[in-house]
This record gives sequence, structure tokens and C-alpha cells, in this order.
Amino acid sequence: MSLFDRIRKALSSGPGTGRLGRVFYVRCNRCGEVLSTRVDLANDLTLDYESGHYFTRKVVVGSGANRCFQRIEIRLTFDNQKQLIDKEISGGTFVERPEANAEG
Repeated sequence: MSLFDRIRKALSSGPGTGRLGRVFYVRCNRCGEVLSTRVDLANDLTLDYESGHYFTRKVVVGSGANRCFQRIEIRLTFDNQKQLIDKEISGGTFVERPEANAEG
């Protein structure tokens, strides 16, 4: 493997590269579309100095395939080890990956 290939592999952010990230799947309450969003644990989190926890907020919008552009807001809280401790959602529901893959 050349030096260039090793650098490209180290900087790649694709699935399975070992980068700190977590994928969440949600189902829209309006149209039922299953969407995914990725949280980069190294860059997307904000530290709450009072509690010592990290948090992030994501807004997911559907593809428009069903003429639905419902905004789904996700609020995630992580402990100081960046392990998920709380998740909230409005406009949708959380689903597991197998259910998401069954949709399409």
C-alpha cells in the first residue's frame, strides 16, 4: 500500500473506517419515511460545563419522495465518555437499523 493510499484511508470518513461516529435512524410521523443521520462524536458534540455532559441537536428533513418535508428534531445527550445517556425526538420516532433496512 502506497503512502498516498494510507493517508487517504486514514482521512476517509466512510463506514467502517473506525472514526468516532454513530448513526441514528428515525421514522417520520407524517409520511412514515425512514431517515438516517450521523453524529460525529469528535466534532458534533458541545460540552455543557455545568453538568459535564455533551449534547447535540440534529434536524432531519425527508427526501421529498412522499411530498413531505417534515422537520424531525433530535436531541442527544452523552456522558463524559461520549456514551449515549438520553435521546429525545419531535416529529418522528427512533427505529432500529433492521427496521430501517426493511423499508428500502
